Amino acid sequence: MRDASRWLWRSSTGLALACLLVAPLRAQDSVVVIDPDAPLADSSALGGLPASVIEELLRTWNDSATTRLNGSVTLPAGSAMRGQVALYRGILRVAGSIDGPITVINGSLVLAPGARVTGPVLVIGGRLIRQEGSSLDGDERVYWDVAPVVRQRDGTMIVQETPNLETLGRAQASFGVGKIRTTIHASTGGTYDRVEGFPLELGPSFDWRASKRDRVELDLTGIVRTTSDRTGSHSDFGYRGRLEWRRAGEVTYGLGARAQGVVDVIPDQTLSRAESGWSSLLIQDDQYDYYYSELLGFYGFVIPARQFRVDLSWSRDQQSSALANNPWSLFVNDSRWRPNPLIDDGQYYLTAGAVTLDTRDNARQPATGWYAKAEVEYGTSENVAPLVLPGDVRNPIPTDGSYNYTTLALDARRYLRLSPEDRLSGRAYFAGWIGGDELPVQRRLSLGGPGVLPGDGFREVTCTPAGVLNNAQAGLCNRTMFFQVEFRHRLDLGWHTTISKVPDGTSGRVIGIQSADLVFLSDLGTAWLSGEGPNRVPNNRLPSLDLWQADIGVGVDFGFLGAYLAKSITDDGPLRFSLRLQRRF
Repeated sequence: MRDASRWLWRSSTGLALACLLVAPLRAQDSVVVIDPDAPLADSSALGGLPASVIEELLRTWNDSATTRLNGSVTLPAGSAMRGQVALYRGILRVAGSIDGPITVINGSLVLAPGARVTGPVLVIGGRLIRQEGSSLDGDERVYWDVAPVVRQRDGTMIVQETPNLETLGRAQASFGVGKIRTTIHASTGGTYDRVEGFPLELGPSFDWRASKRDRVELDLTGIVRTTSDRTGSHSDFGYRGRLEWRRAGEVTYGLGARAQGVVDVIPDQTLSRAESGWSSLLIQDDQYDYYYSELLGFYGFVIPARQFRVDLSWSRDQQSSALANNPWSLFVNDSRWRPNPLIDDGQYYLTAGAVTLDTRDNARQPATGWYAKAEVEYGTSENVAPLVLPGDVRNPIPTDGSYNYTTLALDARRYLRLSPEDRLSGRAYFAGWIGGDELPVQRRLSLGGPGVLPGDGFREVTCTPAGVLNNAQAGLCNRTMFFQVEFRHRLDLGWHTTISKVPDGTSGRVIGIQSADLVFLSDLGTAWLSGEGPNRVPNNRLPSLDLWQADIGVGVDFGFLGAYLAKSITDDGPLRFSLRLQRRF
């Protein structure tokens, strides 16, 4: 009954959000395919729209010397134009001659037989089609990705960013004095949870440009927990501080120190903290588990190339259990929150390293490129106070000061632009124990739910032995692996209108939804206990196929909100509905 009520609330909430949160969106119009038998021009970049290209198109369009065209336009044979020409949202068919540069924004350019162009050509969000008998004397650049721009009532063009519901509740103000820029920031911490409610954050940050290459940043944040700890063992206040020096150049590198007293999350592949916060606030459904962290640490990084980064860190972290409180939620308050599991309290010394390769064209809504990250953590503790777990889950861990463990996380993602409207992406992920003593509770894993397997219930796989009560649904596995595949097709919806900001109509704003992605998805994953003994998988093997979970699904992604239906194909579970505020990966 509770699952049914949650599904109903999620459905109704999704409809409400879709109606209430209609906001300015990116211009993401699909491109009309013209004469598919005509040869496509060579492209210098078919995926990924650099920021410099957006700046260039804005500069061109807003130049008073540019001839601006809106919608589909045909230049007939025998006619001629001189100077800079730009077209927005349409098809520019040229059968005559243009002596000057051409910029087509979120549209296509067709050079018909007899057409002659003597300047460079830039096509964004569409295609350049050169038919036999046409002539192009100039550089050509074609980008399939749609430009996030919108035209105002006065004819000028501005960037129109996609709304991001994850950043609601944040505000900041900046001012500069000499080489130092000061920013005062305030936010809700970007989340809402059953331990601290809204973590209200406030503080200053300072950015000192010491030289052309050197930069020093100091961030100081105070945290007020709006829900008090019922045991009185922890303060209602937290803090976060960071001091970093960075030297930019052909090779960028830096060093930093950080200190914090926060409510931290147990790492698991689930929703983002912002999405979990919305779920908690609306329907009393917290997707994370938490512990208190009082940390002092140092770190360094090297960026030998723009798309490659190496990180190293060392920290001393006092980790302790946190109990769930009873903050209110907006729609569902008919039961208490899921208990927050206890952890293996202690002072941990953590050494971590990570290597990251990121060639994506856009981190939030990627269309092309690679993302790959490998991360290792080595932890030790001289005073760990371990929980007593069932022998099937964990053998006793040492308390003589010799406790240590090692974890590894591998994340590889590939994004492919198949056509202006179609994209294919895939992800492979592994995380878990690889050496030392058995993992503490705060490093254990689970699988299931909208973050990875939307066709399965929340934490479908926790590695809890049969007959053992696990009210908190704590993840007890020590390894997990999964694969995800998505196919996206761009839909041109046109559900938008333009309104005036001021009575004289000198400027305007687009509201509504111009386009969306139709998403087809499939996932395969499992989580398990590695090691020797009953109900375990040997360290050098993967679980047998009957222990893997698989699902298929479909969804619609509006850029700021996605709605998905998914069904497990390995279990007889129900069709499940979920909302996402960001891409699945």
